[in-house]
Amino acid sequence: MRAVLLKEFGGPLLLEEIETPAPGPGQVLVKVAASGVNPLDTKIRKGKAAHARTRLPAVLGMDLAGVVAEVGREVTGFAPGDEVYGLTGGVGDLPGSLAEYAAVDARLLARKPASLRLREAAALPLAAITS
Repeated sequence: MRAVLLKEFGGPLLLEEIETPAPGPGQVLVKVAASGVNPLDTKIRKGKAAHARTRLPAVLGMDLAGVVAEVGREVTGFAPGDEVYGLTGGVGDLPGSLAEYAAVDARLLARKPASLRLREAAALPLAAITS
């Protein structure tokens, strides 16, 4: 799959091919339709986010919306084809949402409201938590 990688703090973000993740227990594999870039992503990129240490290379991005491709063991409430939105990694050792697919903790996802487009839903998670 294609993903945007950060290989060095302060360096450019690079579009590269990496392995598609598999959902682990309690995770949902989401085919990402839209993701967001937040101020924390820019701080991480610069290496100035001590509270959000990231090991490189890293896939940044926290917000996402997309379609469930697969569910891992112990996941209930989601099925392939469901439109969802929520938060993924992008901090610490958790790969983020700037990729074609993301393995996401099911507890951090919700079904996308029918009144929103995927792109609109992807803009909500971190902004809503912050507000």
